[in-house]
Amino acid sequence: MKYVNIDILKPNKLNPRKISIKQVEKLSVSLKENPEYFEARPIICDSQYTVWAGHSRLKAAKYLGLKEAPVHIIDLPEEKMKEIMIRDNVNNGEWDTNILSDLWDEELDLLADFGLEFKSSGWGDDEADEAGEAQDAVNGKSKKSKKTKEKKIIECPHCKNEIEI
Repeated sequence: MKYVNIDILKPNKLNPRKISIKQVEKLSVSLKENPEYFEARPIICDSQYTVWAGHSRLKAAKYLGLKEAPVHIIDLPEEKMKEIMIRDNVNNGEWDTNILSDLWDEELDLLADFGLEFKSSGWGDDEADEAGEAQDAVNGKSKKSKKTKEKKIIECPHCKNEIEI
């Protein structure tokens, strides 16, 4: 891994992943507050500096006005590089909601800060009420006792999986 000038990095035209400006802003905050995260997941490019993984991180770096970004340069056959591009954006596994609930019950706002969002639409009235209560809890407006374990629904912004904690 090395740092390179972000102006030489070329976004790959084959990248199928999209990111909204709102998501870029959130990722930018994360990279600014946690620069070690960027080093742990550097941009992956080939020796021609074509980006194969980390397009969103590159956009966030540009948004922040960074001059350099951590890059891992690898040269593999195009089919393997395309696989890396997809695998970088796939979220494998599921959240262990019991552990999430135990670890973050008192700090739900941090989960939102980390990018997990509460789903508040698309359900029946009971589910929508429950989701609304979960969102209130994230915003510090929970009316229920903290001793009572409430079920909360959150949505991962990367894979859009709904998680009940």
